[in-house]
Amino acid sequence: MPNNDIKNKVKSLYEIMKDEKVRELEVNSKEYSVVIKRKDPNEVAEAVSVQKAALKPVAANFEEASKSEAKISGETIKSPITGVFYQSPSPSSPVFAKEGDIIETGKTLCIIEAMKVMNEIKATFKTKIVKILAENGKPVNSGQDLFEIEKA
Repeated sequence: MPNNDIKNKVKSLYEIMKDEKVRELEVNSKEYSVVIKRKDPNEVAEAVSVQKAALKPVAANFEEASKSEAKISGETIKSPITGVFYQSPSPSSPVFAKEGDIIETGKTLCIIEAMKVMNEIKATFKTKIVKILAENGKPVNSGQDLFEIEKA
């Protein structure tokens, strides 16, 4: 799809968002992915992200990726947004959670930075961290598994 077509579709989607007072919209098709987020329905778009579907990252070693995915046997905590995963509030601070830790309800597990906003991801129930699945300081996608957990 030519860039001009994508630009026109994004403009159309944004106009619909404005008219309907929608704050966030995500559209996925075979050709592209679009995410539009607005701070306030009366403000301009905060972020627009367009990606060609064919450009999604692919594991270099398919067998290794399959093995690591197969190892997840319990429940997981997924990222609610796309951003950068951080295990601590600053590089010199201790991490929020380590593998084997029991985290109380409401305690912070990690931070996802999106659009220069630090979003704390909190435990919704008493949780044991079985495995940390995301890498500190690396991008994560919305819906990506961050932690393998067990109810404690």
